[in-house]
Amino acid sequence: MQLPDDLPAPVESRLRALLDVDLAMIDITDRLAERWNANAALHGVSGAQIKVLLSLRGDDAVPMSEVATRLDYDASNLTTLVERLRGRGFLERTEDPGDRRRKTLRLTPAGLKLRNEFWTSLTNSPSPMADLSDTDLNHLARLLGCGQPQ
Repeated sequence: MQLPDDLPAPVESRLRALLDVDLAMIDITDRLAERWNANAALHGVSGAQIKVLLSLRGDDAVPMSEVATRLDYDASNLTTLVERLRGRGFLERTEDPGDRRRKTLRLTPAGLKLRNEFWTSLTNSPSPMADLSDTDLNHLARLLGCGQPQ
């Protein structure tokens, strides 16, 4: 992230280093989000819509409230996403047989296919981290607590 040079600098060198890391991570996050959204667009959906599809297993019927919690989405925003996905045949929304007030979501065969195609194309294309050496990638993975990449 490029900031104007007239902003005051942190008063301590450690704070400056932390700020530099924070800004670099914002840049990486933006690049990762751009990649995610571009890949989703190639499949004809938005990045937010694909997150809904990825939050469901192929054989799940999940209450909408649980999906909203999983994604940390407001229920009204989730409803808009669900309706668009449902309108395109990617999701089914039904009443929960145990509680008619609750709605459940299930992937359709087309939704499962889209979810899997998106994931395959995303995971088999280079990430913004592709330029890291194996050593640096393994070190970063350990720092982030995600183990070692395969």
